[in-house]
Amino acid sequence: MASGDGTAPAPLPLVQSFASTLPAGPGADPLAGRDDAVAWLRAAGLLPDGAGLTGSEHAALLRLRAAIRDTLATHAGAATDPGTAARLTKALADGRLVITVEPGGTIRLASAARAVYPSLVATLAVAIADAAAAGTWPHLKLCTAPHCGQAFYGTTAGGRHCPAHAA
Repeated sequence: MASGDGTAPAPLPLVQSFASTLPAGPGADPLAGRDDAVAWLRAAGLLPDGAGLTGSEHAALLRLRAAIRDTLATHAGAATDPGTAARLTKALADGRLVITVEPGGTIRLASAARAVYPSLVATLAVAIADAAAAGTWPHLKLCTAPHCGQAFYGTTAGGRHCPAHAA
């Protein structure tokens, strides 16, 4: 269950936090530089100690964040760009997901990748897929208030602003 503060229910807080790394106003982007992105990803539990990102992986990470943010903006009622879904699909494909069947028949999504970057993409992709299955994905939105742009969870139809900007 979501809290009244705009925090999403599991498994979306990681996606919410990742999408909220881009400051809408003045402020440092914790993913702007490769070393900064590595530090943020480690703190978020998405990157193991000692692992890093290549230049191309860092660029892909920024494209993934942009694709997620564009999708969350459409959840908040922003004009729909026909390419938004395709960009998110392409960015999430780096996760190389497979379906696993566990003893007892439980079905799960997992990454078939052994490399670090695809595994972190898979973690985000699985969270999105699980939230979609639970019906909560469409409620993760991007605040449309000027100088905000933070991801928030809201079940109100037409809700376009995070709790800090809801009037």
